[in-house]
Amino acid sequence: MDVDSKDSATQTAAPVEGARTLAPAGTIPTQRSRAGGAHPHGGRSRRTWFVVAGGLALVLAGTTTGVAAQRASALREERVAEARLRISAVLPAATTDAGVRGALDAQAATAVYTAARAAVTTSAQQVVDHANATLAASPQAGDGPRGALQTATGAVSTAIAGPNVSIAALRAATGGVAGPEKAVADAQAAWVAAEQARIAAEQAAAAEAARQAAAARATTKTTVKPRSTRTTTTTTQSSGGTAAPAPTSGVPAGGKVCAGSGGSAAEASAGAVGEAINAYRASAGLGALSISRSGSLTSHALTMAATGGIWHSGGDNIVGCVSNGSASSLVSAWSRSPAHNAQMLRTDVSSMSVGAATSAGWLFGAVRFS
Repeated sequence: MDVDSKDSATQTAAPVEGARTLAPAGTIPTQRSRAGGAHPHGGRSRRTWFVVAGGLALVLAGTTTGVAAQRASALREERVAEARLRISAVLPAATTDAGVRGALDAQAATAVYTAARAAVTTSAQQVVDHANATLAASPQAGDGPRGALQTATGAVSTAIAGPNVSIAALRAATGGVAGPEKAVADAQAAWVAAEQARIAAEQAAAAEAARQAAAARATTKTTVKPRSTRTTTTTTQSSGGTAAPAPTSGVPAGGKVCAGSGGSAAEASAGAVGEAINAYRASAGLGALSISRSGSLTSHALTMAATGGIWHSGGDNIVGCVSNGSASSLVSAWSRSPAHNAQMLRTDVSSMSVGAATSAGWLFGAVRFS
């Protein structure tokens, strides 16, 4: 059977149900929805959306966390700033309080130290005053003990005057005065005891001499006037003065004879002669000199008494003799001589050395000022 060839060529076969239809060449397949229809975006677009949404959520979460952290940090900084403000407000006051307390403590310590040093200084000055009084009352204690005490009191006076001398050093210096002061007092007491013993011995010797003289007069039946009716004879000689003509009784050339004296001689009180001179100086407004017994001058006084005259030995300033045995009479006789008077009233000396002796009721004296 003939068929029309054109129709056959152009005729399209009907689609078979269930068969897969191929898309024309050059077309893009479309995604279908879960219901079987075509989805305008397809499955890839949905996954992209989920990814974008998740990233956005993470960004939002990170942003929220960063903001919270920033707020917390800002809050901490604010609290720290407030704390610093409170500290800066309180610290100056606390520092001031500590400074005030320190100043008050230092002031209290200074006051206590000042009061303590004032008390020690007062006590030290009292010790010095007492030691000076001991020196003034002990002119015959000797140069050694007196010098040691003067050195000790000088050290205390220097410590008192020194502003940087500690209390301990001042107390130590003060404690060094007691020993030398006791030595001076003991030396003076020993000198007084020796003088008293010497005077007692002299008085006993004078009494014995008087007894022997009375016995001799009774033996020779010589009448002698009572001493109370005698006229006191005074002979003095000062170094540098004009000497009498040389006597013929054993007195060296340039000396003077003490008529009625001579023979047995005994040592007299050097202290009594020195005290009489100091009394005379005091009446003239001058200070007392320290008194010491001189062995060489005592020997010279004994020689003069035994010889019955006076002369200079080269180691004295003034010599003299009086018939009544009185030290004050001897000083009075010296005061009537310008040369002797000038020696007793010297202001360039601080001490005197004395020797004294008696013979037949006469008193002989020899003094050196230095």
